[in-house]
Amino acid sequence: MTAITTKRKQRIQDTRKAKQKQKMKRIAAAAAAGSITAMLIYGKAGACSTEYTVKKNDTLFSLAQKYNVTVEQLMEANGLTSDKIMAGQQLLVPDKVSMESGIHIVQKGDTLYSLAKKHGVTVKELKEQNSLKSDQINIGQTIKLAAAEQQEGELYTVVPGDTLWGISHRFGVKPEQVTKANGLKKEMVLIGQNLVIPGKSEVTEAEVIGAADKFTVEFKYHGEPFVLKVPYGTASDFQNMSGHIVHVIHKNGALISVF
Repeated sequence: MTAITTKRKQRIQDTRKAKQKQKMKRIAAAAAAGSITAMLIYGKAGACSTEYTVKKNDTLFSLAQKYNVTVEQLMEANGLTSDKIMAGQQLLVPDKVSMESGIHIVQKGDTLYSLAKKHGVTVKELKEQNSLKSDQINIGQTIKLAAAEQQEGELYTVVPGDTLWGISHRFGVKPEQVTKANGLKKEMVLIGQNLVIPGKSEVTEAEVIGAADKFTVEFKYHGEPFVLKVPYGTASDFQNMSGHIVHVIHKNGALISVF
């Protein structure tokens, strides 16, 4: 990470003190302005997605921008454990509308148990929500995620070091609000788990400047800098994104996701 100049530190401090509200766009508007019209019908049970062949210089981040989804959604849709992709690789790009409406497209290796565990619900709840008679699910099948429909909010993906208390504190909500919104039975979260962050969030189209320190990332909106809190140790990941224009979903001065 590059050293932070005194001038930049002062700018960050001034931004924090001012707590200027950024001009917002709701996520639905952002999605509508994106490339949803490019989505194709794929798979069974009406699952909407695009089958894409990776080209030279493609990255998950560039594809996420192109198709108006998040990197996390691309990784989940394709069962990826890292953000590395290769030319010639086939990727399934999920429909943004389906992802935001609490629908999961079944992928190879998915089970009702793994989906229930990841989304903080029970197998019984998933079966009732989807009128399933057995535990069997098929690739391409659409599964409604009960927890995602229980409360308005945006999805946050748990990273190493996260705790329920830490996540709640960062986004300015109570732990019990998070557990209720996600139907959690215990105050425990798992790496890679998607959590609904309850309440209204904001979305800003901004330029990535880079890591401000280990806890924050700096962005620029209409020429004005602003910073967002991120989980400890993840700020440096944004250095490679410096100069990119992204949509930032945030709440209480903390980053929920980027697409």
